[in-house]
Amino acid sequence: MRVVHMDSGLGNQMLDYAEYLAICSQNQDEKCYLENLIYELPFKDGMFSMWNGYELGRIFGINPPNIKEKFKAEAWERILQKVEYSEFWDENWNYAPYITRAFEEEGVRLKNLRKKPEIPSQTPPSFKRKIRLTITRFFQTRIGYHIKRYLRKLLANRLIKKANAEYDVFRKYPSDVYIGHSFAFKYKGFGIERIDAMIREAFQFPALEDDKNKEMMKIIQECNAVSIHARRSDLLFLNGHCYKFGFFRRSVKYIKRHVENPVFIFFTDEKSVGWCEENEKIFGLNFKKDKVYFVDWNKGENSFRDMQLMAQCKHNIFTESTFGFWGAYLNRNPDKITCAPDPMILATHSF
Repeated sequence: MRVVHMDSGLGNQMLDYAEYLAICSQNQDEKCYLENLIYELPFKDGMFSMWNGYELGRIFGINPPNIKEKFKAEAWERILQKVEYSEFWDENWNYAPYITRAFEEEGVRLKNLRKKPEIPSQTPPSFKRKIRLTITRFFQTRIGYHIKRYLRKLLANRLIKKANAEYDVFRKYPSDVYIGHSFAFKYKGFGIERIDAMIREAFQFPALEDDKNKEMMKIIQECNAVSIHARRSDLLFLNGHCYKFGFFRRSVKYIKRHVENPVFIFFTDEKSVGWCEENEKIFGLNFKKDKVYFVDWNKGENSFRDMQLMAQCKHNIFTESTFGFWGAYLNRNPDKITCAPDPMILATHSF
């Protein structure tokens, strides 16, 4: 068997399922299973938010075979307990060795092919690691960020080629392996076009039901709508640099030069909308002159509606967020402009 890991919010789940589809397409000799046990663990400080749990079934009707089926109920409870006690979230989310060890102790042995195969030791950071941390901190400064940005644009093709050589999503796997959750399809060159039809068939949103979203959909379809994904409250740890160092300004400037009468539609949470309204310059917009809307009402189990609306916009601006990525990817406009903060990310432009 092949077991594919899944965790986190809707955008990550969709990437994981796309990878599951690719793995299944090239490994048809044995059954592939999904593993998403993290949604059954109680939330602890330091864990990434699990948002609304597993959502693909509720939204898209996607319920692939789950490895949980291979265990009796009492064995599964022991597995959950062992994984919880590992506190893997305090080890940079290094779940794989603990999950595979718990499976093995209950009779299912899988070779862990994830990038972090071992349970890490508690030794102090090495000198090389300290140097890497110093470099990382420098790239988090304004000057360092722009140096890194220009270098990555200059070396983009080489970096993409290197990443593609290191990981083949469509590889043939041996039996009894623990794999997946690479996020590879978020990036260029990994062959997502090979399963594009399967992805679009799988990710078909249910019809809109409420008046607010229906009204916004009508606005989007009748103008040159440009989505701006600016959910700050739960994603600043990942994309704070986009607000600090001009990504949105550069993207909006490009859109204004190439799109006639653009209408900018912010997709943000209710905790962030006020901040966005007070910081128009960060987005390169003038809210008195530019036509701007805010969508902040899709909450909880209805938050996927934001992605559904973004996918109907003509153009998209998104950050490191996988949720925003899918809004842009599922956009069917053949002339779409999609703006991302890194040249590795699958988008038409990087800023």
